Amino acid sequence: MSVVVMSRDAAMRYCNEYHNKPANMISILPLFFTDADKPGKDVYDREVTENDLITDADAQLIKQLLNKYPDTDVIVHCDAGISRSSGVAAAILKASTGDDSQIFNSPKYRPNMRCYRMVLDELMSED
Repeated sequence: MSVVVMSRDAAMRYCNEYHNKPANMISILPLFFTDADKPGKDVYDREVTENDLITDADAQLIKQLLNKYPDTDVIVHCDAGISRSSGVAAAILKASTGDDSQIFNSPKYRPNMRCYRMVLDELMSED
């Protein structure tokens, strides 16, 4: 399984291309949860509350998708493809391969640590 991080624009371009290999696409948009690690200001300087952040239910949905289609490549995208999507992708890599270095060692990503922790905790849970 490969895990790729994209921006929303790159993901839309990807979807308009022909592909001969299936992939799971995890789409993270502000509609679902904002780009912040805690209540206060998000990366766009907007005031956010606990209700605006990634939740256990969001992490569970990601796990359900991955469990439904195991061994399928994964594309994770958010608006910019820098923070939320890289946090989720790093968690998926850590849980599936034990190595999240391709995300954490890349200067193009700034993983959202709340996304990383919540998704990793969910992926590592036994339920």
